[in-house]
Amino acid sequence: MSTTGTLTIRSHSSQSHSPKPRTNIRLGKSTYEVKAIEPYKQPPTSLATRRGRKPTTKDTSTSQLDATLREVKPNLTKPPVAGRHKVLRFVSESNRETDCEVFQNITRADYDYISCKIEDYPARPRLEYNCDTHTLVVEMPSPVHEAVIKVISKGLERLDLLLQDFIVGNFLSSDTHTNLTIDGDSVKCIPDIIHVVTALTDPPILSTPVMGEVAVSQSRADLLQRLRDRVEAFPDIVLLFMVEINERIPYSPPKRLSNAWRKLQNEENARSFTTFLSDRTGPRSLNTPTEIEVEGHLWHTMSSVHFQVWVQDVNGRIDIDTQNPNLTTRGELFPNKSMDNVTLMMEMGLSRMREQYAHLSQQVSPNIDVLALLAAPVTLPFGWDGMLSKLALASMSMAHDRYKSWHSVVAGSRGVKRTAEEAFDAGPAKNTRSRTRARVLALLHFAGA
Repeated sequence: MSTTGTLTIRSHSSQSHSPKPRTNIRLGKSTYEVKAIEPYKQPPTSLATRRGRKPTTKDTSTSQLDATLREVKPNLTKPPVAGRHKVLRFVSESNRETDCEVFQNITRADYDYISCKIEDYPARPRLEYNCDTHTLVVEMPSPVHEAVIKVISKGLERLDLLLQDFIVGNFLSSDTHTNLTIDGDSVKCIPDIIHVVTALTDPPILSTPVMGEVAVSQSRADLLQRLRDRVEAFPDIVLLFMVEINERIPYSPPKRLSNAWRKLQNEENARSFTTFLSDRTGPRSLNTPTEIEVEGHLWHTMSSVHFQVWVQDVNGRIDIDTQNPNLTTRGELFPNKSMDNVTLMMEMGLSRMREQYAHLSQQVSPNIDVLALLAAPVTLPFGWDGMLSKLALASMSMAHDRYKSWHSVVAGSRGVKRTAEEAFDAGPAKNTRSRTRARVLALLHFAGA
């Protein structure tokens, strides 16, 4: 029996080929409604990271926005409940100790409200919302998280170009997205990596053969449950992978009156990336991650990086709980590299993606010759050593980011604290009529106005 959902495509990817608005397209056995959301124009915003900085002018944009919305969408402008405040407070924290948080009892209205509020946030978090359990997972981007995503997504883009060269004619549109919102019946999420292939028929036929998730210091049980929900909502995934990155010691900022606190908090300006890393102690490497310790404080230490990969079974489904070695495998990238089985299974899944290219091309032109495409060799389109090197640099960047966030909080600790809403709405040129109108239009778009 077919199901119906929504695939919402937003303009976060520079290479996104968005289908026309309100076009129904077939996705395997499911039917999805595509809704293209155009970004509205407005000046760039910045989140105030110093909790104590007092705005030079009173910000009335939120009240203007709510007053306008109350006339058009009364139900959309009810005062935010505690759950919304908790989410916005987490996102706006400048010195958080974790980059991922799970929130319970979040309603659909809460989710829509939060999605609108974070739309223009500079470090836009990835959200995953389950409509059945009312659970919202908020994952903030970090250098370590993004390093793995970039390596794999660029590899998929190279493989896509290679496969497209074997297809004569303009039959397929394909993109690898790292910030694309997809909506199923009960799951609304922004996968870390999703490869989308569209057959240019009328109506278009859309497929999502590859999906991946990169988790930094997250609960494995929660992560696996989210993947179960995804493969149920999007059954045409042929290759699914998960990356787990863990720290040896959970991060915490320098304790008050510690040696690091005494020395660093007195410095008027934060140290630059180069200066900060020049002062680190312990082993150094540009090829593998190492502990980043500065002034006796541990700012980042990566303990392990593990991969798990799944491919479809004979019934065309991915079973997250399977123990069949032909359908899933695990590997360790760091500290002890053992990735041969992961390489083989990823190549198996990518070969099945190649078969989907051939099948979708034949949907457009039944007489097309796909023999050369099916014979094209498929190898892993990126290297594990290169990924390790990227992780080493990302670990340094993450350490420096944490230091800067901590320094900004300490430097501004004598000011007045703001609420989560004020942190989001803080910034110059907020009270302009055009800005308020732009935010109104965006919220109404989300609300289906």
